[in-house]
Amino acid sequence: MVSNSSHPAALYTLRKVTRVLALLILLLVVVGFFLPTTYQVERQIVINTPRNVVLEKMFQGDFLSRWLFVQNGQVDLFDGLLKAGDSVGLSYDDASKRGELMLVNVSSDRVRFDVRPKEGVNLVQNTIRLQSVGQTTHVQWTIAGDLSAGLLSPYLAVFANSIAGHNFEKSLQQLKTLLETNH
Repeated sequence: MVSNSSHPAALYTLRKVTRVLALLILLLVVVGFFLPTTYQVERQIVINTPRNVVLEKMFQGDFLSRWLFVQNGQVDLFDGLLKAGDSVGLSYDDASKRGELMLVNVSSDRVRFDVRPKEGVNLVQNTIRLQSVGQTTHVQWTIAGDLSAGLLSPYLAVFANSIAGHNFEKSLQQLKTLLETNH
């Protein structure tokens, strides 16, 4: 015969566990209200190619789609060279999703462009700084944005560096490889 005395102890333990979990969830929500939803990610690389060549090729239609990594997608192909004010589409494996890259400003040492990864997603501001050092170019890519993913936004912003960093490292490495082998 089973004793009923173990049931109240089990219920008491279950009640303690659920209360602790509820407090932890409440704590995470409250902490989330004080964390920023903005993020900034920065990566850099040295390319053994002169700065003018990097600038000249970076936003060419047949070149941009080969170096700029888009998770589960690609930059649409186009002819010519993007200039300030131009934009190009981003296509994804899921054909219902579309994004856009808009070139904002180009100078001899800086390129600024915005990316809207998908419709309804906030713009991501991109700045690529180019510094000549002899026949090499130091490329520094910084992205900044603001997340609007509800309660998860502050936590995603905290981890944006590791989440997005891999994609930018891959893009920069592809840019380096293409420029150094085609120059």
